[in-house]
Amino acid sequence: MVNMYRNIFALVVLMLIISTHGILAHRSLRENRSDRFLASIGLKIRHYNPRQLDSHDLPLYTNIDRDLRQFLLTARSTTLNWAMQNIESLNQRSRREGKMQKVMSDQVPFPCPLNNTRSRIAPTSVERLRPGDIDIIAAIGDSLSAGNGIMSATAFDMLNEFRGLAFSGGGLGDWRTYLTLPNILKVFNPQLYGYATGNSLVVNHRISHLSIAEPMIMSRDLVYQARVLIDLMRRDPHVDLQRHWKLLTVFVGNNDLCSDICHWNDPQSAIDQHARDLRKAFRLLRDHVPRLLINLIVAPNIQLTMSRLTGAVSLQCFMVHRLACNCLISDRLSPAQRRQRQETILRWQQVDLAVARLPEFQRQDFAIIAHPMITNMTTPVLPNGKTDWRLFSHDCFHFSQRTHAMVSNLLWNSMLLPDEQKPRPNVLPQPFQWFRCPTEDQPYLVVRPS
Repeated sequence: MVNMYRNIFALVVLMLIISTHGILAHRSLRENRSDRFLASIGLKIRHYNPRQLDSHDLPLYTNIDRDLRQFLLTARSTTLNWAMQNIESLNQRSRREGKMQKVMSDQVPFPCPLNNTRSRIAPTSVERLRPGDIDIIAAIGDSLSAGNGIMSATAFDMLNEFRGLAFSGGGLGDWRTYLTLPNILKVFNPQLYGYATGNSLVVNHRISHLSIAEPMIMSRDLVYQARVLIDLMRRDPHVDLQRHWKLLTVFVGNNDLCSDICHWNDPQSAIDQHARDLRKAFRLLRDHVPRLLINLIVAPNIQLTMSRLTGAVSLQCFMVHRLACNCLISDRLSPAQRRQRQETILRWQQVDLAVARLPEFQRQDFAIIAHPMITNMTTPVLPNGKTDWRLFSHDCFHFSQRTHAMVSNLLWNSMLLPDEQKPRPNVLPQPFQWFRCPTEDQPYLVVRPS
């Protein structure tokens, strides 16, 4: 009975979030949904020029979602607390269903040697950055970076942010249990700081730290997330803004493509706006965060990944797909519309790659690496031809922990390879199937476009 009431409550919250998301997609394209997030850490409302940043002032933000923001935070906190009360049950079910990575034995050594992987003296050039030189790690983006639904029993668990397990900002456990980028880098530098140390909402900064990804974030929110990150770094006593090397992973575009792109009269205008959003956010970070390396995860081809599902698709998955990704997954789309959406996705991906290569972002202590590792990801299938649901949460949309581990492995490999060798698989390799290591000849991260 208790579980039934919890599911009803979660369904109400889910419908509110989805309906709010749809309403926002029709609002002014210049509006932003970060106000309550910023308010929750004590920031004030004022109109401002985002390019003017005063070190003696707090970041400012615009008006939107004033009425629902606190309610949604409270509701998400409630459902997460329920999930955490049953975390062992969720963990065991996810493992039984193959949605978790295989735990590595303590007898298995880390795949890479650690000699010469941290500089004796911190480098002054990003081109001489070794894995162990990274002191601070951060993540911004949407629900895939916030860890939504990583462990699940029903589609309603997509509301829950298992942030400590997320590929880009999660640091729970270690690489043997949960393969994430922070857990890889912790091996090279045990003093690494900034990753989420548990599963929490973004507003709980004692746990989330600099992993500030949040559900429903879109490209237009990047500038505001960048402002929050800058402010958090300035105020955090663990961060030496001038001396520490920082790694930030950025992953946005999923919500834009799923639920916003079809509300533009001209999709190219949305793509052009995305390019402007990226440039503004990256300029802000470049100008106010010394010694910064950015991983830009190129948006996946959601239509390619989700449109070829085979076998029985549950009602809850059907509803999530049609409501949360109605721009790409809809029975009402004509073949011509599907082709047009596919072309839009490909142009969006090209913008991500092009912005990262701009000369203005190639400085001595700043670089952006674009990673196209999931751009060609197709629907995962089993040997019998049916969909491999192990890679998805129970909403059949968000990534399971197994997939977060796969993506972490791919991202790590990509950071050590030049552009022409960066992985772009159709089928994601299993964790540790191929794990690249720094070498004596190439001990540095590859940070410049080739």
